[in-house]
Amino acid sequence: MQKLKLKILGLFKSKKINIFLLFFVLAFSILVLTKLSKVYTATLAFKVKPKDISDTHVIVNSNNPELDITIQTTGFNWLRYAIKRPELDINFKTDISKKDSTLIWSVSKGFSNINKQFDKEEKIISINPDTLLFRFDVNDVKYVPIILDSKIQYAKGYNTLDTLKTVPDSVKLIGPSSVLKTISKVKTQYLELKEVKSDVNKTLLLQLDSLNKNIKTNITQAKLMVNVSKFSEGVLDIPIQIINIPEGVKVNYFPKQVSLSFTTSLEKFNTIKSEDFNIVCDYNDASGNTTLAPKLIKQPNNVKNIRLLQQKIEFIITE
Repeated sequence: MQKLKLKILGLFKSKKINIFLLFFVLAFSILVLTKLSKVYTATLAFKVKPKDISDTHVIVNSNNPELDITIQTTGFNWLRYAIKRPELDINFKTDISKKDSTLIWSVSKGFSNINKQFDKEEKIISINPDTLLFRFDVNDVKYVPIILDSKIQYAKGYNTLDTLKTVPDSVKLIGPSSVLKTISKVKTQYLELKEVKSDVNKTLLLQLDSLNKNIKTNITQAKLMVNVSKFSEGVLDIPIQIINIPEGVKVNYFPKQVSLSFTTSLEKFNTIKSEDFNIVCDYNDASGNTTLAPKLIKQPNNVKNIRLLQQKIEFIITE
């Protein structure tokens, strides 16, 4: 037995055997290349994938349709198909006609787009069936606001004049109308920030897990961008006006103006004037009392945390 093993090993070490193996591999390789270079004709089944479907259409076919395509091409391409067979796109914008609740694809209308998905050296001989039917249902479309779910605390002396909202501020929902009626908003993931003293730029996922599985959305996330700056507090004296005084009645009141405090950014601080505010007292609210409550009815957009430092205005009827 040992002698037999030694003889076999000796054969493999022989130069004649090595040369024989080399020529055998070369001959086999040439044979394979020759076979793969030849043109063959055969039929393969390709799964089709709908493309560019309208948002309002839902395909409800119970199975995935296939096209049996007869192709003439080289063995190299057939080897590629043996390894992986691609799906073919059917363009629902250009290659489909509609009849009742059915979308119809036909070879006569869709051949060009199918042919573009094959290489130039691949020739399509035939396609069967020549028609595919897709049953569909109709969806509704609804836009709902995106609600920012957040808790943002600014560092002392910092704040923002921005209205906190996401970009975009709404999301498109696509689905059955009976389900869409129950949805009025979509929240973002919860965001908590503390001691904020610089601009905020965050991408937030939308809370979509709670939505019905039949609902589709055009986005899955939104951005939050907030300009943060240093703030300062100011105080202004604002004249008071009494409105709705009956004809023939004269009213004297005190004080004639109310102090008002506010905060704004350092950039905007010197632009805030008393004329930007309007405070009134409504005579109809007196109801036999001798005091009125001042109300702020006008203010600029670039101020926050407004407080009236006097809450009562005393008045008397002089005539």
